[in-house]
Amino acid sequence: MRKFLFFLVCGLSSISIQAQSQNSQMEVHALVHRVDSLEHELSYLKLTYELYTLNSDITMFANEVYTKSIAIQLNLYNRNFNSKLGQSYQQYYESCLHKKQSIYGLIEAKKKFFTLKVITYPYTESEQDTLMASYNVIDDAFDTLEHSMSMLKITIDAYKELM
Repeated sequence: MRKFLFFLVCGLSSISIQAQSQNSQMEVHALVHRVDSLEHELSYLKLTYELYTLNSDITMFANEVYTKSIAIQLNLYNRNFNSKLGQSYQQYYESCLHKKQSIYGLIEAKKKFFTLKVITYPYTESEQDTLMASYNVIDDAFDTLEHSMSMLKITIDAYKELM
């Protein structure tokens, strides 16, 4: 009888362990799937954030340069000429050129990072379309920056010429 009870307890224990093992495997599988899903979402959100941030930074800098060129134009119209002011405008333009070059380097690095991420990570088609739209906006923002820089240069040259 003792042997029978011993085998009965062992048998029930092994069945219960197997059931727990299968439940644990299902839970682990569900958790792995959830982690993969969260990793995908995080990767997409991070890349989207990087692109939007770069676009915003370029746009804000282009607006700053444009605003400065308008301020110089106002000084031209009001005949407010000063040699020190002209020198400061020229120094401002040169600092803007350096910042524009560093932004261009950052754009190139982000484009390589973007290309690598899109190639190596399985984004859905709609996610890729959204990312590509953000990617293309960066080139437009940089073109706007270049236009603002050209306008600033022309305005500074006109200011220095009339000084």
